[in-house]
Amino acid sequence: MIEKYFSYPTTLRRLRAGLCGTHVDGFAGTLEKQGYAHATAIRYLRAAAHLGSFLQRKGCTLEDVDGRLLEAFGRHFSRCRRSRYNGRKTGYHARFGVKLFYRYLVQQGVCQSFQTDDITNDLPTLVIAFRDWLHTHRGATQPTLRLYTRGATELLHALGEDVSRWDAKGVRAFLLDRASQCGTETTQKLITAVRAFLRYLIFRGEARDDLDLAVPAIAHWRLATLPRSLSAQELNRLIAACDGTSSALYP
Repeated sequence: MIEKYFSYPTTLRRLRAGLCGTHVDGFAGTLEKQGYAHATAIRYLRAAAHLGSFLQRKGCTLEDVDGRLLEAFGRHFSRCRRSRYNGRKTGYHARFGVKLFYRYLVQQGVCQSFQTDDITNDLPTLVIAFRDWLHTHRGATQPTLRLYTRGATELLHALGEDVSRWDAKGVRAFLLDRASQCGTETTQKLITAVRAFLRYLIFRGEARDDLDLAVPAIAHWRLATLPRSLSAQELNRLIAACDGTSSALYP
């Protein structure tokens, strides 16, 4: 399966020979099924291999992975030279990719699941107020609160804390940039969280009344990723399949 993303034999051997080698093909299949972009899936697969190398140096196995080890990997990665490969986006993709790989291992019965609380006390004040409002007035569950506060925090960090200065162009640019880095499912969740946060800001009178209309719609229906046209190679095969010996247009 990883041949879909890597072509060099040495790279294929390295990925399959590491600690994560027996799981990397299955993880690649899951990423493809969930609609992650080709370049994004490559980063996530490299992150999984990087986690395997880190665990081996620590004398651990995949069965040992828990919250403590994932936090240790995050600290390691922020200092590792690989985190500077291909710019800062790689660090974001590596940390998120490792989380996805861990979830995949849990689903396969390799690791034990553990509960983590992604909602920390160091959230921006405005996001904390948004979280509390969702809990009190909408009865949102903890998973929903984590999802919405994560999206609101990302938007706040990207556009700045002065929400009165936010405009449609900035909101759309933020979401389209994230959409280019994430799979369809993740993008849809982020769009839902951002739209809810913007409507909360409008309700409080802190943002423009029409700002939530700036949230773009992302195609997610079945077969939405079909190509718009035939490739040059496909067109050549189509032409070659025609009978060019007859001048008749119809039989």
